[in-house]
Amino acid sequence: MEDFNEIVSKLKDLYSRTPKHFDGSILGSMTTWPHPIGVYAYQLFIHVNGNDPVVFPIVQELEKDLLATIGSLYGSRHGLFTSGGTESNILALFVARRVSRSKSNVVVAPSTVHASIDKACQLMGLRLIKIPVNPLSSVDPDVLEKHVREHNPFAVVVTAGTTESGVVDKVKEVSEVASKHDVYLHVDAAFGGLLIPFLYKHGIVDTDLFFYPGVSSISVDLHKNGRAPIPSSLLFFKDEAYVDKACFEMNYLPSGVNCGLLGTRPGASLVASWAVVKAIGLEGYEKQALAQQEIALHLFNELHSREYIEVFKPVLPIVVWRSRLYNYIDMIKKLFNEGISLYKSPSLQAARAVIMPHVTREHVDALLKALDKIHERSGFN
Repeated sequence: MEDFNEIVSKLKDLYSRTPKHFDGSILGSMTTWPHPIGVYAYQLFIHVNGNDPVVFPIVQELEKDLLATIGSLYGSRHGLFTSGGTESNILALFVARRVSRSKSNVVVAPSTVHASIDKACQLMGLRLIKIPVNPLSSVDPDVLEKHVREHNPFAVVVTAGTTESGVVDKVKEVSEVASKHDVYLHVDAAFGGLLIPFLYKHGIVDTDLFFYPGVSSISVDLHKNGRAPIPSSLLFFKDEAYVDKACFEMNYLPSGVNCGLLGTRPGASLVASWAVVKAIGLEGYEKQALAQQEIALHLFNELHSREYIEVFKPVLPIVVWRSRLYNYIDMIKKLFNEGISLYKSPSLQAARAVIMPHVTREHVDALLKALDKIHERSGFN
């Protein structure tokens, strides 16, 4: 057994070598530095099992309040707290299977859906039919309807803020297709859930996120733009009865029921999410979304002015670009050596910067300076 002080010393050393969001080095991830009130709440309630509402009744009380507050943006207060977009997406398709009257095992989705949809289908033995879609475009509702007619799926999945480019599928138009054909429609809004309602309100995006008649569920991450500690997410349903379909009998628990995919659920995340939402408020999230979009446009304009870059105009605050000199993987590696971490957009053979709440204009300018440096070093004129 190691000495306590030695472990603390080792932890401090590890922390010193771990990148932090606030230093501007993390520009590709959809995670962010959590709000201080969330960190405080997490520490206070770190012992709480979020799947035991009898011993810890606050989890049910705060989950209900959290769903009502965030759900007011989309027109539903029915759902549950989950560990993230992946659990929400898997659970949504599990519920879809349970409530569907169709004997089909087919799911139809654009090729731009998150990899967790592939994971869900593999886990449940479902057949995933992907509609080829330009990564910079939303799925065409008419083409989607053609696939629905042809493949008779029990569920359709679209995305409100795709991972690689931030594109928003046309939720209202797709919901009409789902309603017409009596198909379960899940909207993955893990990234866009706390951006789209506000950007739509200000006329920045042309698609809103709402429980239109054909929408069955919507997933929204709170550990992304919600600024809650990891792991924190919400899965909303159109109907309260759907929540029961996401629960399992668990006789040894005081409640006799276990909801969601996790057995023991971090109650600290739920309480912290509630505290952060109370501290920021919907007006605060609106201001934050507008600020993120402004910084994203600043980055886009600066990249557009550089002849060595090909950049794509952002829909949500995700900026994607290619170098005219480097392969995108080589460019990302070179920037990593300059202290900047970006993620890939493989379908576009490009790099991706996500303007999260922690990203400042100074961080973006440091990225631009590093880009100029690696291109000047190679003699690009």
